[in-house]
Amino acid sequence: MTERQELWIVDRLEGDRVVVERALHEVLALPRALLPEGVREGDALRVAVTAATGESRLVITRDEAETRRRAADAKRLQGELTARDPGGDLKL
Repeated sequence: MTERQELWIVDRLEGDRVVVERALHEVLALPRALLPEGVREGDALRVAVTAATGESRLVITRDEAETRRRAADAKRLQGELTARDPGGDLKL
């Protein structure tokens, strides 16, 4: 039996499907029913994977602390970029 942990990030919601990004930018489209209720774009999901002969199990939980940390990082980076923006039209 093998066990491992993964971090998935919810990229977008598309009707009854959810697109998540795994390590190395691998993208998966999954049925929304497989993920925790109330999942939103930007949510971090902890995925525990257990594989054995004849069966595999995934336990998917929303990681609220990681979701908040990632949102704060994105907001900080956006602020830094805005502060460096000289404004005006883009000249090519």
